[in-house]
Amino acid sequence: MAATNVLVDFGIKVITKESAKIIKSLEILLYPPVGFVSFYNDTNSDLTVDTFDQNDALRWVSYERRIVAPHQAALLAAMGHTIHVHILGHGEHKYDCDKGQAYLYDGENVYPKIS
Repeated sequence: MAATNVLVDFGIKVITKESAKIIKSLEILLYPPVGFVSFYNDTNSDLTVDTFDQNDALRWVSYERRIVAPHQAALLAAMGHTIHVHILGHGEHKYDCDKGQAYLYDGENVYPKIS
């Protein structure tokens, strides 16, 4: 049996140089062109927030689902320059937010940060 150089050892599973080459070629799948918006929950209750990609017109499967605690901020992610944000908690609200911007939700509306 030929000796192999182990790069990472997880106890039972190991990554060899050959496996590392295969994984390296799949890096594009690990780092999709994702955008973020900063979202601040200015209410006294938890909010469930779904995000959808810019080109997801049906909004069938969310990119991510986050629970944002009261008076806390979160980075919400999805692909595209515009991120569709769907807020559940105080009714149901949907907003289109520009990537790289900050937003505050007060229970009624989402307000962009004014620079």
